[in-house]
Amino acid sequence: MNADAYRIVLVHGGGFGAWCWYKLIALLDEAGFVANAIDLAGSGIDSTDPNSIDSIEVYVQPLVSFLEKLPENEKVSYNLS
Repeated sequence: MNADAYRIVLVHGGGFGAWCWYKLIALLDEAGFVANAIDLAGSGIDSTDPNSIDSIEVYVQPLVSFLEKLPENEKVSYNLS
């Protein structure tokens, strides 16, 4: 990743998948950003059976996994207190 580029992570709404961001990703790439769209559990190409998703934790696990794998220099830290 270009050191001057910002990473943008896009998350779809209910009933969609990462595919819904394809036009925006192309525009962001042209503008010099690094854009990633994540399929939440049971959406898009994620193979999780949607009927097996019984909590928000299960639904967002693909996003959490992606964010945990980012290099430390690409993570944003914050304090909610």
